[in-house]
Amino acid sequence: MGEEHWSPTIDKHGKKHKISYLNKRDGIEKLNKNIDKLVTTNEKVLFFVICCLFLVTLLLQVLLTAYYAITFKVDPTPVLSITILLWPLVIGLISNGIFIGYLGQNSVRVSRAQFADIYEIAQDYSKKLDLKKTPKVYIMQYGGVLNAFATRFLFGDIIVIFSDILELAYAQGEDAVRFIIAHELAHVKRKHMSKRLILFWGLIIPVIGSAYSRACETTCDNIAAYLSDKNPVNGLLVLLAGKKLYSKVKIDTFLQEAEKEEGFWSWLSEIRSSHPNLSTRIRNVSKAKKIISGM
Repeated sequence: MGEEHWSPTIDKHGKKHKISYLNKRDGIEKLNKNIDKLVTTNEKVLFFVICCLFLVTLLLQVLLTAYYAITFKVDPTPVLSITILLWPLVIGLISNGIFIGYLGQNSVRVSRAQFADIYEIAQDYSKKLDLKKTPKVYIMQYGGVLNAFATRFLFGDIIVIFSDILELAYAQGEDAVRFIIAHELAHVKRKHMSKRLILFWGLIIPVIGSAYSRACETTCDNIAAYLSDKNPVNGLLVLLAGKKLYSKVKIDTFLQEAEKEEGFWSWLSEIRSSHPNLSTRIRNVSKAKKIISGM
């Protein structure tokens, strides 16, 4: 057994302690194993399928370039082929850069001085997820839209939380706030933004792209439930009935009624969506908690 190394750390009370690097490494390995159990099978399978589709697209592009060169007796144009394949990356970079520029001037950057509680939650979960760096977090007003999302620009991850969903989460309590932040950090942990950018050609295929997106959302719900100490359903409840009515919703009754409404049209609407239906998400989170309790 190798020599055990120790690192000093300071807890929230200002007291100095020592943490074993070996213990920390063991904790990270356990975390990654647990998270791997929470990654949906659909995400893994669909990612493989989309990778294959991307490679097929790349091969077709090379073959078309070769066919063009042979047929018209001109030199191959690999630069043109690469340009055609990479144009989504260029357009994505430009549009994302414009959005980031807007974000920096029209939203609030979370820090120790601004929304310190959100900052501490993001820092805490980033460490628990073993992220190399805590993503920048912004709070943005967006006309009443209840949403939060993770994005990536160049080599940095960014999380944007719309103010209305944060207000509702605060009303539900800290558990709901933690769930929302943990969900977005889970996207960073799983590198979903980078994967989607690289595999663009596979994701634009109808049904398959949206199915992969829904699988990623379910994975992130599972990881958020793993990180949340108490009831993760509160984090989804804020999306269910709007600003004033969410507190009157009875979850069990809602799920029972949603089950009665299941059918072809509800299935068709869901397979076109990037997110699972809320009834599906609530059921999945409840199942995830049972898996987590056995870890």
